Amino acid sequence: MDVQERKPEKDKETSAYFIKKYGMVLIGVVVAAILVGAIIIGVMTGRGAQQASLDPGQETTEGRTAAQESTQTAETMQALLEEDAYPQINALMQEYFQAATVGDTDKIRSLVESIDEEKLIYQEKRSAYIDSYQNLKCYTKKGPEDGSYAVYVSYDAKFKDMDALVPGVSPFLVYAREDGSYYIYEGELDDAVNQYLEEISEQDDVVDLMNRIQVRFNEIVMADEHLNHFLAEMRDNLKVEVGEALAEAEASQTAEEEPPEVVQEVVTAKEVRATDVVNVRASDSEQAEKIGKVQIGEVLPLLESKANGWTRVQYEGKEAYIKSDFLEFVEEEVAQGEGGAENGGGQDASPSGNSSPSAGTIKVGDTINIRKSASETAEKLAVCYQGDELEIVMKQADGWTRVRYKGQNGYVKSDVLTILE
Repeated sequence: MDVQERKPEKDKETSAYFIKKYGMVLIGVVVAAILVGAIIIGVMTGRGAQQASLDPGQETTEGRTAAQESTQTAETMQALLEEDAYPQINALMQEYFQAATVGDTDKIRSLVESIDEEKLIYQEKRSAYIDSYQNLKCYTKKGPEDGSYAVYVSYDAKFKDMDALVPGVSPFLVYAREDGSYYIYEGELDDAVNQYLEEISEQDDVVDLMNRIQVRFNEIVMADEHLNHFLAEMRDNLKVEVGEALAEAEASQTAEEEPPEVVQEVVTAKEVRATDVVNVRASDSEQAEKIGKVQIGEVLPLLESKANGWTRVQYEGKEAYIKSDFLEFVEEEVAQGEGGAENGGGQDASPSGNSSPSAGTIKVGDTINIRKSASETAEKLAVCYQGDELEIVMKQADGWTRVRYKGQNGYVKSDVLTILE
């Protein structure tokens, strides 16, 4: 049976779950902060159990089922890893890692079935830091179906301007086509297949392979402070670069669609605050010279909020640009044009009828959650109960109020913040 014709079932895990769970265990407790950017190097085929596609509604058209198709026996499950046992799989991985080295997303797309755009963007950006992948070895175990393999690829990564070769290992799920060629699979899997992959990844020979590479990685990276710093900085830079590229892609996609009718807003503000680590550029383009980086919470003078998704700021005494998606206004006032009603960005009257306070110490009228940042999904720092005292630091135009409660700074939704009568 041609495995490409099998359809996925709903609510199944992706192969990325297997890769996420077992591909990242190598780094251990040593330099854990550089997990994605170092030993796994980002060449893994997975994104984690949660997908992050540019089109959340898009479903994978290819899937794997195991309930009726798995033919693996107990003896197969216990078979030891085979080293470089399948020349065609070795050739597939050589092609894949070469494409990852130069950021050839078209080639990667041809080798990996069901890969998403975010992963392709990540590989393209990461290639700027990679000179080569050397000493590739493929360790295989029979996969959950006929013609499938769990493949653990070990390698030494050569980073630009770094002398040391950094060891790593990446797991893949590989399937055979009817013509005998192989491809990497990153689509949906059912529970039985995921359980199979989990079990073989916990077997002694696989764990031993991971541990050997972990030890080598620790020895090399911890002995080279410059390399350790480089890997940590690469991780941070990739997070910013991929985020910018995704925002750019989403903006382009939105621009191609018919824009909804909106009321023109006039924004006045003196400062902006960074909501994430973000690059500062010489002009309003991702290709512009990078002249610096700001950290979360850093405040900069605002010069102009542009309609193209960039904000012009004053940075170290000169004009610079930052993607607007990574900034929030500080002490802004928003008024709608064309005679529209006043809009306080979430500062409407509360359900109880009391106006949301803007400054000073108050006694809250209702029990409210205090969060670490201005988001309903942010970590909850505390619960402020009715009658408790709360200090208002600043009322923001984004519908949140910055507060201080029991020595902690946090955020509260403005429309639920009321004064006890």
